[in-house]
Amino acid sequence: MKAFLDDFGRVQVCLSKDYYNGSAGGFYLTGDDGTFSDCIIRGVEEHDREMRYDLTIPAVFSFGHAYTIHESHGKQVPLQIRHIVRTAEFDRQFTYHGDDLGAFYYRDHTDFALWAPTAIHVYLRLIDRYGRVELHPMTRGEKGVFRVRVEGDLKYHLYVYLIERDGIIVESIDPYGLSSDANSMHSAVIDVSEINKIEDRGVSTVMNSPADAVIYECSVRDMTSSKDTGTATNGKFISLSEGGTSWKGKPTGLDYLAGLGVTHIQLQPVMDFLTVDETHPERGYNWGYDPEQFFAPEGSYSTDANDPYSRVVELRKMIAAMHARGLRVTLDVVFNHMYDVAKSPFDRIVPYYYFRYTDKGWLSNGSYCGNDLDSLRPMMRKLYLDVIRLYMNLYNIDGFRFDLMGILDVDTMNEIYRTARSIKPDVLIYGEGWDMPTALSEDQKARIYNQHRMPGIGHFNDTFRDIAKGKTGDDGKYDKGYLTGNLGMAFDMCSVLSGNTMGDPYFLRFDNPTQSINALETHDNATAWDKMHMCCGEEPRETRLLRQRLLIAATLTAQGIPFLHQGMEFCGTKQDITNSYNSGDAINQMNWDRMILNYDIVEYTKKMIAVRRKYRAFRLESGAQTEKYVHFSLADGYVVLYDIDIADGAVGSGGIRVIFNPSVNEHYFHFENEYTVIADENGNPSAQRSREFCVPRCSCMILSKPLHND
Repeated sequence: MKAFLDDFGRVQVCLSKDYYNGSAGGFYLTGDDGTFSDCIIRGVEEHDREMRYDLTIPAVFSFGHAYTIHESHGKQVPLQIRHIVRTAEFDRQFTYHGDDLGAFYYRDHTDFALWAPTAIHVYLRLIDRYGRVELHPMTRGEKGVFRVRVEGDLKYHLYVYLIERDGIIVESIDPYGLSSDANSMHSAVIDVSEINKIEDRGVSTVMNSPADAVIYECSVRDMTSSKDTGTATNGKFISLSEGGTSWKGKPTGLDYLAGLGVTHIQLQPVMDFLTVDETHPERGYNWGYDPEQFFAPEGSYSTDANDPYSRVVELRKMIAAMHARGLRVTLDVVFNHMYDVAKSPFDRIVPYYYFRYTDKGWLSNGSYCGNDLDSLRPMMRKLYLDVIRLYMNLYNIDGFRFDLMGILDVDTMNEIYRTARSIKPDVLIYGEGWDMPTALSEDQKARIYNQHRMPGIGHFNDTFRDIAKGKTGDDGKYDKGYLTGNLGMAFDMCSVLSGNTMGDPYFLRFDNPTQSINALETHDNATAWDKMHMCCGEEPRETRLLRQRLLIAATLTAQGIPFLHQGMEFCGTKQDITNSYNSGDAINQMNWDRMILNYDIVEYTKKMIAVRRKYRAFRLESGAQTEKYVHFSLADGYVVLYDIDIADGAVGSGGIRVIFNPSVNEHYFHFENEYTVIADENGNPSAQRSREFCVPRCSCMILSKPLHND
């Protein structure tokens, strides 16, 4: 027999048919506070192995006490708190708005606070650096927050909570823990002054608009895991903090990133994830989309996973080193699911609260990872906001990319945006706005189709990806896009070059170009080069190298926010493995020999980034601007002429014309106006004016009109 409290005044009892054939004459309730009341049977459902009784109990329920359900034959079980935690009345009683959850260290004491409204008792178990253990009872207070102040200097102490609830006692780390020992066995008391000792002034250059950003995605581990990187350590936060490294005369690691000219480094997850053994990280690999903690950084990226200060100090040092090179930092956050529901502190402390459930009581699985976190729950939303504040204030983070953002709701994402903007007005907030099958109404999902309700938030534009490169999933790996040879998609290419912000006859998807994240390659799926193994396999390597340049040029000249994945600038390959999340260092690491082999494309990428950052025509901010200034035409039905007719006195330009020729034939033009070349097929400029131009095969040419006719 099991008994569940599902609402105020409502209990469900599940009685096995092995026990009196599931038949019960009645039930009553007792509590450790002296409560005694008969239960009214409102209904009975028969199932294959059990009978389910719907009971009515007194609607007034006092949390923090142990209750027992008794059955007429003498069976008795603890009353378990279940779906009542998802009711509006529970939220009214227990939503907590304070900013003191977690462990707050002071030299002479530490304050601990845990939100656990369904718990009967909570105990703090403290372990000092010598392994000595203390147990401290915590006091239940307002809104179900348990507190205790422990006197003394606890700077190097570990701790866990022991929570008595539902007739059992469970152990849990702190969901607000700032750090932990290896493999998240314990949370750690952290003196944040140790982190703040590392000076970080941020990036001084001004970002006037999200369109000014050029994002480069990489993994902390992948950037330096190769011994060829030349760093003193490999695959660590401090590895990516080290300058002065090179391979065959070319910069590697941090110096390489700083030399590209990008504005933002997007780091794949650095928050604690589960499936890599932090004591032996060389024996496992994972990108980190398997979250275990949100406040604590990943221990396998630290030099000593068992030292809780190692990961927090070294993360701060890495971010400070990037800022010192003029690189802003965005974090890839996985707020949509947890790797292990039962092991997560959320489910151990307040079961059924933090995870989303279907109407039938099953865990929602829109993430395809077995569960979805429920952003509609006030304390889940609060935790997200507290994470954002913590990483921006303590680590000086400049933006966030949300994995499977469509699992979260619109209101939560807008609140995250407002909170982050209040700390840094130029913060970047963007994510995967895919329409995921989570148990959330369509109008609530933070998906692309609701972009008009999230005006400050960017979405990865899969239309841009699929039109320019071709479909990226395994089921479409042989499909070509416009730039990979499907010339019939030229008109569609016009739509995506506007960031899908122009109406009829073009495909309108976003209100403003700053909502369009233009990525032709990310960590997911095949690299662009590997994609061309499939869809352009009949072409010689030389032609595919030209197409790689075209893909880079389109990414950096389209309206919206350009996004580059590590290695795209040198035709990075994952040996045709499309989902390499656990494929190891050999597949995922930066291949510095390949960088040397294709260094001409690295140089081309740098030149195109510089062009974008120099000419504001590529950085329009609103749909009204694209409608006013952007125009398209086709030559011979397949060569795209992309005009941005905006004067730019700062660079002496009266307007920009970008020509895309993805055909295998060169194309000649005679224009009425004279132009100068901003970037030819090699990314090089020419100051000579002309009306005659030849655009080589599989190439892009960028032209500029004089500011004045003279």
